[in-house]
Amino acid sequence: MSLETILKQLGFSENENKVYLACLSGGVNSAMNIAQRANLKRTTAYSVLEGLVERGLVGKSQVKGKTKFLAEPPEKLLDLVNNIQKNIEAALPELEAVYNKKGKKPKIVFFEGNEAIQNVYDDTVRESPDEILEWNTHQYFEKFSRSHGYVDKRVAKKIKAKRLAGSGSLWETHHQKHDTKELSETLIVPKEIFWPEIEVNIYNDKVAFMNYADEMSVIIESKAIAQAMRQAYHLSWLGAKTIEIK
Repeated sequence: MSLETILKQLGFSENENKVYLACLSGGVNSAMNIAQRANLKRTTAYSVLEGLVERGLVGKSQVKGKTKFLAEPPEKLLDLVNNIQKNIEAALPELEAVYNKKGKKPKIVFFEGNEAIQNVYDDTVRESPDEILEWNTHQYFEKFSRSHGYVDKRVAKKIKAKRLAGSGSLWETHHQKHDTKELSETLIVPKEIFWPEIEVNIYNDKVAFMNYADEMSVIIESKAIAQAMRQAYHLSWLGAKTIEIK
């Protein structure tokens, strides 16, 4: 990533980019010299320099009666980042209040590409629900190795799971015997009845659909939808109990 891009992420304008980098590489200099290095008008460069001085990124002093500027050590940028983080943290309660004002409206997030499935697993860990209800697909193991690490992350956060899967899948042959260690309860039903090509996770007020073949996933956040899907899951769980393969 270029220096210009990094500074832009910190909120630098194009002119601030030019002036700041000119200061960094030029040592103690006048506004005129810095303007020339930045390829800007002196008045423009001087105005930008004053702004950078206020932000603590450039120092200003008098040398033989003339105003000179010198960039502060680049570590000062970390102070800028820390201040931004502190301000965001302080504003989070207000931001979350605004975000939740339309809580009745379902929120839908769509992912595509190689990370689409992983994004859902990351969200389930981040949400840290008491339990995840899963309709599982064997395609998980076609995309991820057994050492993928998701189950370990879930267990580390003490998140329980209920899993429905088809016979012959690695959910049966590898994971079911580790249910206690994996904080899980796994039901295996005949492959002829249940062998889905997608995985569905229900957690907190969210329902996630993961399509491995098409590398896409959808997360729907809605209390009503999640409750309805949770009820459907419990019905399927009760039905699976009657045909469970042991």
